Parts: sequence; structure tokens; C-alpha cells
Amino acid sequence: MSLNLRLRGDVWQVQGTVKTLAGSTVRVRKSTGFTKPEKRYAQVVMNKIMEDAMTGRLEDKSGVEYVADACDAYISRPNPPGDTDVRTVEHIKSALGRIKLSKITLADFTMHFATRGVAANTLAREMTSANAMLNHARAIGMDVPDINLKKPSYDDARTRWLYKEEMEALIEACPEEIKSLVAFLFFTGARLGEATSLLWRDVVDESAIFSSRKGRSKKIRRRAVKLSPWILSLMGERQGSNDYVFTNTVGSKWDRSNFYTYFRPACESAHIEDFTPHDCRHTFASHLVQKGASLRAVADLLGHSSLQMVMRYAHLAPSHLESTVSLLWDNDTNETHTHV
Repeated sequence: MSLNLRLRGDVWQVQGTVKTLAGSTVRVRKSTGFTKPEKRYAQVVMNKIMEDAMTGRLEDKSGVEYVADACDAYISRPNPPGDTDVRTVEHIKSALGRIKLSKITLADFTMHFATRGVAANTLAREMTSANAMLNHARAIGMDVPDINLKKPSYDDARTRWLYKEEMEALIEACPEEIKSLVAFLFFTGARLGEATSLLWRDVVDESAIFSSRKGRSKKIRRRAVKLSPWILSLMGERQGSNDYVFTNTVGSKWDRSNFYTYFRPACESAHIEDFTPHDCRHTFASHLVQKGASLRAVADLLGHSSLQMVMRYAHLAPSHLESTVSLLWDNDTNETHTHV
């Protein structure tokens, strides 16, 4: 009976059996967390595991690992994940932690995410975190099934928007504290975070300038959205010494939870159900497409580099599509088909 170091992937794993001082036998299969070039450190871990096993301090799980173990390993890795990843993995641990890691299925994760009740883009981020956790578990030698969580396609993404009358009713129902901000969201397509972070220096030549960092290079991308005279007048009424264009009741930057304390009652008062601030962005895009704006122009106004993100709005422009198809019709063809 002995313990050995074996490579699993690029990580050293301790495997074997140990006879305890009490005479019982303990089966061991544990990752050291050290990679191939770090064998001497893995050897130190193996010796500690053997000592714990012989003295009875190592619980015999017969090599069983649970989803909770994989979650803990991911959260406590040397290069720790970000706070958002940690929160997602903690949700997974709470819901699925007691399932044996080797027995976890795609259906288990699907059921978990189905009950989360989050927007499609949030769901995509959480699935990315879950995949990262599973991949890390594989890398350190844990027994993980071949599961790959696929992000929701944009065809399945939420696209909730309001008709003009509903939009006007919601703006009217908003208290003065958020009325100008909500109107701004509807008429610029800005994300809530972009609007609440907007500074007066970002309002140039009657346009709002939004900046964001995209891609691995974190290159700053900017887009300008022209502001209507009405929106400018609403903004001007709230202009003060604060650097932020939109401020809360104490003159500070809005946070999401504070904003929602005003936004939710306004939706209820206007009889608008299942509506979020981000849906103001969908409303902005939907109305533009219905009025004949090109998908390319809408993508630019929303800050999307590709058309994929705005394809969800394409069906809202039937007359535009009909006029495009009609380019194939010439007089001769029309006459021919008329007499068939």
C-alpha cells in the first residue's frame, strides 16, 4: 500500500491507498494543485496527505468529489476569479454542491439556470463562469463529465419593447426624480449604467458621447447619439454643480437598487408589466427600425460592432423588407406573372 504521483492533464494528482495507525485502509485520490514543472512541491503535498491519512486526519471519501469541491477549488485558485464569477459559482455551489462531480449532468445545470430568472446576457455570463469552473476542475485533475454549457443564442434573447403610447404613459408616471433619466433611456438607447455615468463634459454639440472598452485589447470605443430638444430641456432643468448629468435625491450618482425604488412603482402605475430599464434600449431600437432606419445605423447607435446583436429587430421592418424584395420585380416580370 502506497501513494503515487500521477499526471492528470498537466496537474499532479496523489493516488493510492494508505494503512492507518488504527489498521484501517484509506483510499486516496486528491489533486495537489501543482503542474508538471512543480513536481517537488507536489511531492511535499503527497507526504502531507500520507501523514494525515495514517493518523486518521484525512477523511476517507473513497475518492468522491462533489460539485462544491470544484466550486471551492475555482474560487480559491492562485489567480482568483473576479467578484461576478465568484457570485455565480457560489450560486452553483448552493444549488448543486451536494451532487457528485462525476455524476453532474447538463440537465442539472440547465434546470439551475432556468430557475435563475435573469436576462439572456446575464445568463450568458453566468454560463461562461460555470464553464470556467468546470474547466479548472478538469485542469487540476478532478473527475468532470464532458459538459459544455452553451450560451443562449440571440434569437432566444429577450426583446421587450413598448408602443409609443405605453412609453409616453410610463414617462408620465415617473416621479420627477427619475423622469428625465427614463426619457433619456428611451430616446438615446443608452444602457442604464451608461446614462448614470454620463458627465456633463460628455454632452458635446447637443449629443451624448458614450465610451466603452471592448475586446481583449480594451480599446476605447466612442459613439455619439444626437439629443432631441425636449431631452436637452429636461437635462438642462437638472443641471447643477454636480459632474454627473443625472443624480439621485442627495446629489450623488444613481445606483441600480436606488433607481429601482422609483422605477418599479412607476411601471405599476402605468400598468406596464415585465419591463426593465434595459428594455428602454430595445424600445429605442425597435422604433427606429419601424421608421425605416437601417440595421447598420441602429447597431452604430447602440454601440454594436456587428449586426448580429440587432438582427432581433429585423422583423419589425416589413415594409422596408418588402421594398427590398420589390427590386427584383421589373415591369416585364410583373406583366408576365399577371397573365399566368
